[in-house]
Amino acid sequence: MSWAADAPIFGTFALFELDKDWGNLSVEERQKGGEEAKALLESTKNQVTVDGYWTYGLTTDSYFMLRLHSADLKANQQLLTQLRSTRLGRHLDLEYTISGMTKGLNYAPDFPELLEKLKSAKYEGDPSTYAIMIPIRKNAEWWNLSKEDRVALMKEHTIPTVAYLKTIKRKLYHSTGLSDVDFLTIFETNNLVEFNDLVIALRMVREDTFSVQLGEPTIIGKLKNWNDIVDLL
Repeated sequence: MSWAADAPIFGTFALFELDKDWGNLSVEERQKGGEEAKALLESTKNQVTVDGYWTYGLTTDSYFMLRLHSADLKANQQLLTQLRSTRLGRHLDLEYTISGMTKGLNYAPDFPELLEKLKSAKYEGDPSTYAIMIPIRKNAEWWNLSKEDRVALMKEHTIPTVAYLKTIKRKLYHSTGLSDVDFLTIFETNNLVEFNDLVIALRMVREDTFSVQLGEPTIIGKLKNWNDIVDLL
């Protein structure tokens, strides 16, 4: 699927729990329900792309998380509604859901030398194993700073991230007005030790003092495609 380069993309994160009744169904019934759910996502792939994360054992009260991308938020909602109507979906409880959208860079163009370092750094190594989604909310003081002050603080925020770009991938969504937070950040990595070090480094910059929510929830899972998730269920 392709979208215009400058058009916003809407991302919806949906965290699911599986009810106990699913395990009481026969193997044949579970297989039929799984195939129906697989067919649904296959039929909508031209409107919505879906990334899957197996969260069981890593994030409380959940089995998996889906990240939906589309050019129109209602397409994400429609897919989740359709999933609910499948035989598998009727045994899924939506524990948490939140949405945001991609936008152009707000601050990085104001520090071009650092921006070039960000662009030139490439993720290295094997495909990522883990994903971590963290919602972030800023206080009113942050939004009432001048643009110049926010640029300076975001430059301080960005400098320590450069060292981690070879082992950690990051995608940012803007969600002010679309949810109770301002940003959604999802990271993908094979190296949880370096990810922990990155988060500590970001907690030590002045920009973090304007954060009134970091996580709550923090969702961690292993990257899995939808068919693999259904088979695990």
